Amino acid sequence: MRFHISAVAWCAVALSQACSNGDPGPVTGGRGGSAGSSPGVGGSGAATGGAAGSSGASGSGAGRGGAAGGGAGGTGGGAGTGVAGNGNLSSRYPGDVGIGADPAVLFHDDFESGWGRWDAPTQNTSYLVLENDASRARAGSRYLRSTVTTAHLQATEYISSSTRVTFERRVDQIYWRFYARFPNIAPNPHHWVRMAAGDETYDSSGRANTVPAGDAGFWFDFDANNDDQFNFYAYWYKMRSGRCNDGSATPGCAGDQGTTYYYGNVFEPPGQSAFPRNRWFCIEIHAKANRVGASDGELSFWIDDASVGRYGPGYPVGTWLRAQFHTNGCSFSACTPPQPFTGFDFRSASDVGYKSLFLDAYYERNTSASKRAVLEGRGLTVSDEQTILYDDVVVATERIGCAR
Repeated sequence: MRFHISAVAWCAVALSQACSNGDPGPVTGGRGGSAGSSPGVGGSGAATGGAAGSSGASGSGAGRGGAAGGGAGGTGGGAGTGVAGNGNLSSRYPGDVGIGADPAVLFHDDFESGWGRWDAPTQNTSYLVLENDASRARAGSRYLRSTVTTAHLQATEYISSSTRVTFERRVDQIYWRFYARFPNIAPNPHHWVRMAAGDETYDSSGRANTVPAGDAGFWFDFDANNDDQFNFYAYWYKMRSGRCNDGSATPGCAGDQGTTYYYGNVFEPPGQSAFPRNRWFCIEIHAKANRVGASDGELSFWIDDASVGRYGPGYPVGTWLRAQFHTNGCSFSACTPPQPFTGFDFRSASDVGYKSLFLDAYYERNTSASKRAVLEGRGLTVSDEQTILYDDVVVATERIGCAR
């Protein structure tokens, strides 16, 4: 379940995330959450472009998780520079046959056996349906369909079309691969899939505009914007506020928005190509928790085994402005010179580990309508069905790679 906000509030955040006082014109920015009644003034330029740096699969020494049960997993190695497919899980299990039995795998579902592997739901819902159609599935005959229609949103303002699973053990490093297909031209979710970390009892749901305690948990969404490009949207105990240009929440600061708010910090790699509509594509996400007391946490992702974005100690070079990190810097008047990213200090306690996965297509009535209007303004025919298909989900403690 996500935190409910208004469309006006969402737009306020989008404006204030990436702009400074005194710069005319709107910009696009962060996702979700209310910024109060003071949206700020838009910026006059966009962040400098440039392709994301490359990184490959982790080497064979990637760390494994810790002991079963509630304990935290052992710290694994960072993403390496090897070629995808060279010793990763998919190369050892062609067609993913038997991959779920590998000791590095925390979760696997190809949907061929029906419901039963997720904690929730355990059967079809109004928005989530397991379908049996070999002509449409990525492999085999079954896949998961999420559909939220304009009629659904007219009846219910906020809709979370979500699965949920908690792993048998918590780990310090995680790789998560799945396939997605967006068959229609339609607004993308307000927020999309989520990976959550925490201690044994922590629950990340319903915590928008909340700074999590470092000894309790953290999480990130993997979102898709209206241009069909991806970004991380992260919450952790040292996250930045959108109130001030420097990410603080000090009244009277430079660029003061007049309201303190803490919505997800945005990391959107520049130079992305739009993801393809109406075909399956492979997404793999890597997340590494920091050593306690260090800022060596990482986030990265690949699309169809090609590296798109990587954030860790020393990379990329960019500029923080409010709650967004702009790779290669930005051109607003408040932008400071680019500096290497310092890495993530996600947690302050070692028993906080990656624990839960959500395939969560979360929609809001007003923001969905606003996105629809933009798409229609581009001359596109926009479907009333906001549909996403999922298949071949694998979560592991080492690099997975796309299915061979």
